[in-house]
Amino acid sequence: MAVSSVARLLLAERERWFLWLPFLVGAGDAAYLALAWEPSLAAALAPAVLLLCLLVATRAGGALGIGLIAALALTGGFAAAKLRAVAVGTPVIAERNGPVELQGTVVEREARPDQRPRAVLEDLAIGGLAGPPPRRIRLSFDPSVALEAIAPGARISVSAVLLPPPGPALPGAPDHGRAMWFDGIGAVGYADAAPVRLEGGAPDSLAAWRQRVADGLVAAMPAPEGAIAAALTVGLRGAVPAAVEDRWRAAGISHILSISGLHIGLAAGIVIFSLRFLLAAVPGISLRHPVKKWAAAVALLSAAAYTVVAGLDVPAQRSFIMTAIVLLAVLVDRLAVTLRLVAIAALAILLIEPESILSPGFGMSFASVAVLVAGYERVRPRLAGWRAGGGWLRRVLLALGGIFASSLLATLATAPFAIAHFGRLSLYGLAANLVAVPITGFVIMPAAVAAAVLAPLGAEGPALAALGLGIGWVDDLAAAIAAWPGAALAVPAMGQGALALFVLAGASLLLWRHWLRLTALPFALAAILAWWYRAEAPPLFLVHEDGKAVAAPVGERLVVLPPGTPRFMVEQWGEFLGLPETEALDRRQACRAKACRLTLADGRELVVAGGSAVPPCADFVVLPAAARPPDFACSGLVLDRPRLAGAGTLSVGVDGSVTSTTAGRGQRPWTAAYE
Repeated sequence: MAVSSVARLLLAERERWFLWLPFLVGAGDAAYLALAWEPSLAAALAPAVLLLCLLVATRAGGALGIGLIAALALTGGFAAAKLRAVAVGTPVIAERNGPVELQGTVVEREARPDQRPRAVLEDLAIGGLAGPPPRRIRLSFDPSVALEAIAPGARISVSAVLLPPPGPALPGAPDHGRAMWFDGIGAVGYADAAPVRLEGGAPDSLAAWRQRVADGLVAAMPAPEGAIAAALTVGLRGAVPAAVEDRWRAAGISHILSISGLHIGLAAGIVIFSLRFLLAAVPGISLRHPVKKWAAAVALLSAAAYTVVAGLDVPAQRSFIMTAIVLLAVLVDRLAVTLRLVAIAALAILLIEPESILSPGFGMSFASVAVLVAGYERVRPRLAGWRAGGGWLRRVLLALGGIFASSLLATLATAPFAIAHFGRLSLYGLAANLVAVPITGFVIMPAAVAAAVLAPLGAEGPALAALGLGIGWVDDLAAAIAAWPGAALAVPAMGQGALALFVLAGASLLLWRHWLRLTALPFALAAILAWWYRAEAPPLFLVHEDGKAVAAPVGERLVVLPPGTPRFMVEQWGEFLGLPETEALDRRQACRAKACRLTLADGRELVVAGGSAVPPCADFVVLPAAARPPDFACSGLVLDRPRLAGAGTLSVGVDGSVTSTTAGRGQRPWTAAYE
């Protein structure tokens, strides 16, 4: 009886089945990325090919046909991820190399104020490197290096130390090395000398042009407005000061810095409205020709150009696909603002770039768009009635209500992703977006479009002034809200499993129309329990593979033992554990005879010993510089140099269990251990 009732409910929702295809394809993508070993191409493709043949041969319908399509979507996502990995196929260096002499062409540069500038190089020639060189590498340079020397398109020669791309900061954290590998980067490192610019290169490439535009904006506008303008127009955020990013993130408006649906949709809307207005002013044209469709076609081309200029990142691709479908619907007189549109855009991204399933940008952008479109679908029948016969006051109130509702829904939809990836929750993001989004829509983006149109004529000055004014207003807003108490609440990051359960809960609530919506409740409850369990069982202490970074959560702080480097690793630990405040132990008080002691949260003792002397015994002993001495008798857990080497980050649990980020990554094409 219960089974038949569920079957009837599912049949009543048959129009919504298509909307679940992106989740099945995404599950296949995630399954491939989560493996600890690399499947062969034949093994990855065979299930999808067999299911496709079976579906075509049997022409199955009903429950069997639906089951075959679902299985095909799942295995198709797995196969697409494998094909993407084969297409990337860049080698990864296995160990530290250098200094080595290398030559390469700069394809991307990050100025990074107050930090070491970075550049991505390709077309590489590396001397003394064992094995084939990666397709791309990322190097940092001394702050004294002139940025012109590492401009995109420049061919340079430099001496550098190369390292394998970094893995997760701790078990369960995002794998930055995997994300870099899918961008073609197989090594990172730092230059130990000034680069020498060579003849050749590609100074007329798109990357070089984008950088010149960004540099021009930085030079023409005051700081930090020029750097923010560069991020909004050409997608280059390297010149944005870290303090600006921090306060925009704390205020909950950092999404404005990344070109996404907000920017591309606004730009296309401004183009279509302006062009249609101009054409409508000429009766001879507007009365005889479909000016709305003409404007939509020009807006489509403009959106495509903006997407290319923005660097073709995932949010921009998703936004262009959705914008293009909407504009194409205008051209053929169809309604396009539906969840089916969102599903088509998601399917396209997941099949073209399957690795994006684990990126924060993909999840946050699609979650916000899906919840907004679903909300629009619910109120659309009533919205027309509310607008009909209303005066200007009602229209203003409806517009303000729409901004408030959109900000609220988008904030709620993206909160799980912000917690999972950044360990932060912006408490005042709703208030900030209520002000920042209208400024972006009515001041910043129109000024940016006007500047782009007027720049070839050399008349962009007034538009840039308006652009800087709008950006300044938003930056002042971010600074004010970031100063409010508890603006960016630090919380323990949830794991990918809890995040997946939250996504299923949200999808059930949005996609189903009848009683099946209640399935969101068990998914949400399971997600909360999984997050709570992870937050209540933090590691006892963490050790980086070189032994220089050792830290332990004690109370509400992350206590760091000397010397506490590399600092960026400690910061990532604190962020993921929800402990942004760190306390560095004073060497004079905590260390005696080259051994530093710390009483852990459960009362046991941790000792980090240096040098070759026999260390004191304790519950936990870390020997970063040497192997365990033969005459060292200790019943505690000893982590010596052989056990630390190549382990990434070791996480020690309350029960004494030891997990390693290197072991968790397995042997995949993006790891140094892959053969």
